[in-house]
Amino acid sequence: MQINKVLICLMLLMPPALMNRAAALEPIVDANSYARIIREVSSLPEGGIFNLTFKSKIDSSFQPLLIKVPKEYTKETKWPLLVVLHGLGDGPIIVPQIDSMVQFGPFGRGDLWYRGKGQQDVFECIELAKKIFNIDDERIYLCGFSMGAAGVFELGLKYPHLWAACVPVCGWLSDMNLVENGRNLPFWINAGSEDKLVPAKDSRKSYDEAVRQGINRWRYTEHQGMGHSFRIDWDKIEKWLLSQKKIKSPEHVTFSCHSLGRAYWIEITKKHKEYKVAKIEAKVEGQKTEVRTSNVADYILYLKDAPLDSSRRISIIENSREVFAGKVPEEGFFVRKSVNKSY
Repeated sequence: MQINKVLICLMLLMPPALMNRAAALEPIVDANSYARIIREVSSLPEGGIFNLTFKSKIDSSFQPLLIKVPKEYTKETKWPLLVVLHGLGDGPIIVPQIDSMVQFGPFGRGDLWYRGKGQQDVFECIELAKKIFNIDDERIYLCGFSMGAAGVFELGLKYPHLWAACVPVCGWLSDMNLVENGRNLPFWINAGSEDKLVPAKDSRKSYDEAVRQGINRWRYTEHQGMGHSFRIDWDKIEKWLLSQKKIKSPEHVTFSCHSLGRAYWIEITKKHKEYKVAKIEAKVEGQKTEVRTSNVADYILYLKDAPLDSSRRISIIENSREVFAGKVPEEGFFVRKSVNKSY
């Protein structure tokens, strides 16, 4: 990834001293100049809002990115990262009211719904944030508006282990199979009672499904009189986000997916039927791990990342049958192939 240039965005929002300081920044063209941009950003007296462009690893195109630096940012402190996804027809956005976090607003190729290249751009932006800023990996949050909120649902639930919390605003989830992936990922879903473009009931469906499944980390707020808007009580949202930290080694993990993938300490590496959803559920009780699968041919359990005592014997029960008993393998994971019985 390369940084092509540094521009100043939303100049009217900045005090004159910051505008003068920011205007003095020269374009960054050296691929190895991360140290320089870190030095420049850290020396800004009052934070600021910036446009960067970065060179995509996918196709070498230069993609825009909006960044908000907290007023009191210092490189000596670890900072939360808020990734903000814009709506259809918009450019990169951030939340001006929040100043306790570094904010990154990727473009996601504009209208790709944060899939494919759009999804990859989001992850490259997070990688870039970690290179430029001192980011607290346990407090990476995801929020978005409209199409961006749909992206929050999808990216949050397809990669639940990457985030500490998610805030979709006026969005919807198209695949309800993904809800159970959010068992250990807090969501605060926001909708407008008068939203004609994305009716509140479309946001509420995923929350109702989470409640039905006994997931108690999700919240839902329907703002009375609000239409299709990103203007919610960000003070409350900010306080709630800051109270959330990433859950690294949950005892109970469920992962449903159309394509292969990993969540927390479980990974699906092969399906029986490619066109059907695959699901694996793993639950640790003491030194015993209960595993249930559906349409999963092969999987991996990363046991050193699970809440187990690796110095003691463990037992793995798969679909009511013991498939492993003994010490955690030296490599730290258990590989299972040719799963036949599924629930």
